[in-house]
Amino acid sequence: MKKLIFYGASLLILASCSQDEDVFFGNKNESNTGIKFEILTAGSASRATTDDNFKTTFDNGDELGLYVVAHPAGETADLASTGNYADNYKLSYIGGQWVIDKEVTFPESGVELDFYAYYPYAENVDPKAIGYNASTAMYDLMMAKTADIDNSVETVTLTFYHQLGLLDAQIVDGAGSALTAEGFCTSATFNLGEYGTDEVMTCGTEVKSLPMTMVGTKHFRAYVPAQKVAEDAKIVIKSGNETQDYSLKNENVFAGLAYKYNITSTLVSLADLPNCYMVKPGESVTFPVLKAFKVWQDIPYINNGNLRNDGELGVTLIWQDHKSLITSVKLNANADQREQSTVTVQTGELEGNALVSVTMGGDKVWSYHIWVTNFDPEAHTVGVDNNGDGVDDYVFMDRNLGALSNDVNNPLSIGMYYQGSNNEPYASFTDKFPTDGTKLTEIPLYDIDNNPFTYTVDGIWGSDQGQSTRRILTFPGLFVTSGGEPYSWITTDANAELLYGPNYWTVEATGEKGVFDPSPAGWMVPDYRNGLSPWASYLDGNALVGDPLSIYPKGGRMRFDGTFGNTTSAMLFSGTMAAPEYPLKNQAVQFDGDWGQINNYSTCNGLNVRCVKVK
Repeated sequence: MKKLIFYGASLLILASCSQDEDVFFGNKNESNTGIKFEILTAGSASRATTDDNFKTTFDNGDELGLYVVAHPAGETADLASTGNYADNYKLSYIGGQWVIDKEVTFPESGVELDFYAYYPYAENVDPKAIGYNASTAMYDLMMAKTADIDNSVETVTLTFYHQLGLLDAQIVDGAGSALTAEGFCTSATFNLGEYGTDEVMTCGTEVKSLPMTMVGTKHFRAYVPAQKVAEDAKIVIKSGNETQDYSLKNENVFAGLAYKYNITSTLVSLADLPNCYMVKPGESVTFPVLKAFKVWQDIPYINNGNLRNDGELGVTLIWQDHKSLITSVKLNANADQREQSTVTVQTGELEGNALVSVTMGGDKVWSYHIWVTNFDPEAHTVGVDNNGDGVDDYVFMDRNLGALSNDVNNPLSIGMYYQGSNNEPYASFTDKFPTDGTKLTEIPLYDIDNNPFTYTVDGIWGSDQGQSTRRILTFPGLFVTSGGEPYSWITTDANAELLYGPNYWTVEATGEKGVFDPSPAGWMVPDYRNGLSPWASYLDGNALVGDPLSIYPKGGRMRFDGTFGNTTSAMLFSGTMAAPEYPLKNQAVQFDGDWGQINNYSTCNGLNVRCVKVK
């Protein structure tokens, strides 16, 4: 049984009466001596699983319940709680066919049968008091009845109709990580024997907050009994610690109707505030400092919800990989609301990469990657199907994050390196490929005055995850090393549970972009989809299918000791952490010559990133 199953129609428009059908035999043996059944649905959108276009299909494992009442021809009989001609026979959808657990046959001549059915199946149910409680579990309750069937009929048709209303809410702009329907009666009792009459449902009196179920990116649904909508009924949108109310326009919820709400949210998601800004040479980019405030305030383990320093707001250039790449950085202060201030970065005539930090009271608190390039990522994409079903699961950029070329023979194609789950970029050489043993401190970088800047390479301090995160936020240009397991910048405790969960680059529960994701707006580090790596289509075991080294440059990795290694390989992080077995490692891929493999790489390693479009 599916926890949540969907159907759809436009707001206040009943689904049409076109019919889908599945024909099945009503027995499990090969003799087919029992009654045959034809399952129909009222409208083309009433099966167990519904996609975004409201096309619905039954899934393997879906189950129906069937009751049969016998009575003399020309007479009537009521459905009883028990003792019917057939009580709660189960029909299971298996391998594209319906299979019944007990055969149904006609009795002697002169007797007619009434067939009652409901979906989904439940054991020990009272057909005259089928309970539904949306606050416990939501599902698409459907019923069917076909009466007065005699033994001249070979196939019994059952047409199912929806007994609940569907609330369908889509955040079309702004943020919303959770939605709750408020002011609805969430429970009801259904009498299958009264199917087709106004007495089929008795609505409960208890009104509860109803968490809606996420069915896609910023897309939520909930089933509720038919009812008059209370004046104070609403949908509450939540993002971080903030909420917004959305008032409903419909006065009623009717059974069999879907109510679609397109919601513009005024809330802000931390993950929607990017950590990388793209700008063309000779142009400027202006961006908000809000994230520098919200990360400290909304992620409690970092500093108990407190700012690092509540002093004067500022901005500074940490490094640039070409002299005069950045000509100025300026804070546009908002005296009344400091968190609404912005930063403007003016570029010179070259392409390259830089790191800019927002400061509070002189303390650096959050850093932004400035990618100075003429590259338009929207115009240079590659679709990838990772499970072979013919549907693209990803739309990739055609180059690494921070790269200035897609020519894998050009060292400018390497782009930036990232320690696993850290948002801060680490530059590569711009004039040559790294070689094994090369040190990070040898990469030529410059400050705003074109004086040399050198990375600091230092060991991890200890097991305190909050301290480690504060350290990398307040010390941009630091590469954290580790001399032993778990080889992590996050903690020295190999058995640690992640305080922030495996949600740095990707929110594991939803596949959404995480707060620390280093990508530009509209892009993200690729997560695992279909239970597979973003690069699964390249691999048949360790043998390569195709030539990934014509697409991914041999950048190797920044090792956990602060030197380059594996520089004959292309190595890329995904956004999915290897939890729970390896909670301090990120899933990655390594291509080398004619072989490749999927690895769990510790977060102290720095690997390249290839972004995909946000789902």
